[in-house]
Amino acid sequence: MNRVEININPLVLRWAREEAGYEISEIADRLDVGSDRYKIWEKEGKSIPLGKLRKLADTYKRQLAVFLLPEVPKKISKPQDYRRLSQADRRLSRKPLEVIREVKYFRETAYELHGENYWASRYEWLSDLRKDHPDIDSLTADLRELLDISLEDQISWKSDSAAYKNWRQAVEDKLGILVFQFSMPMEEVQGFCFTDGYPYAIVTNSNHSYTGRIFTIFHELAHILRNNSGICLYEQATERQAEEWECNLFAGKFLAPANAIVKSELEDEIRAFSARLHISREVYLRRLKEERLISDTKFFKMLSQVKATYPADKKKKGFVKPEVKSRAERGETFFNMVLDAMSENRISYSRASSALNLNLNALLNEV
Repeated sequence: MNRVEININPLVLRWAREEAGYEISEIADRLDVGSDRYKIWEKEGKSIPLGKLRKLADTYKRQLAVFLLPEVPKKISKPQDYRRLSQADRRLSRKPLEVIREVKYFRETAYELHGENYWASRYEWLSDLRKDHPDIDSLTADLRELLDISLEDQISWKSDSAAYKNWRQAVEDKLGILVFQFSMPMEEVQGFCFTDGYPYAIVTNSNHSYTGRIFTIFHELAHILRNNSGICLYEQATERQAEEWECNLFAGKFLAPANAIVKSELEDEIRAFSARLHISREVYLRRLKEERLISDTKFFKMLSQVKATYPADKKKKGFVKPEVKSRAERGETFFNMVLDAMSENRISYSRASSALNLNLNALLNEV
């Protein structure tokens, strides 16, 4: 049987590779072709074996038809990069790029299901919170009232995972902001937020601790209050990065208001006080410094001690049921929104399966 070869717009081939975050050498290895041969395909777009295009489609998680487009599609709009990295290190790797594409698809799905007026109504609270406040303390107090979670509620939660679950759900229910979580390289990104259209969304890194993910939610919420989309590595922020520093200050004051801070210079006490609020010891130390309850010398010494105790990153082991993973990544709000729409025939079975990455027949048979 003769091999099928086709001609395509070579710029589409290059666009698809760059959007997926691959180098030419990497994709040539995947296709089992020489780099020089692949470069010719991206230059001329001629005589490309159909089987190789199918493999590219699988690798890039694209429909095969994308490669047959006559014109290059628009690049996905990425949030502003607030990371304190060198220009050479700012390029996002494949996993964050994949997450950005997925979240774009989720947001488009949610928008189609509810429409402009619904989502606009969900963000009416923003105009009030964006009004001038005398200080950050009054702003965070108003936000806490809007979320309807008191400091006593926060302290009552039994674990950091329960705290994360409650904060995440409150932000989705009360503010209308979808909160997703995906595994990404920790040294590359800790969180995203999107305000370039409805619905607004926050993405946390599931490789982070629960306290880290909680802080991410409120750091990114500070960006949303400023109407900024952002890619963040907030733990590396310095005072020279005014935007990131102020978003860190907002998140810290929200999660650990002044009346919840107890003065201490003892490591065991700081561990206990931070655990009580479900925040990291580093955040608690920074709040002590902000409230002028610890000297600079003692702060930096204790901060170094705390950072030295951070455990090495460990990959999570064990099987996770697909439904559990899908719910965890997409959040209860989006997950249930898609299932409800499917049951009401407002979304097709195939679109729902794609949005949730699940075999819905198997899922529904379990119910």
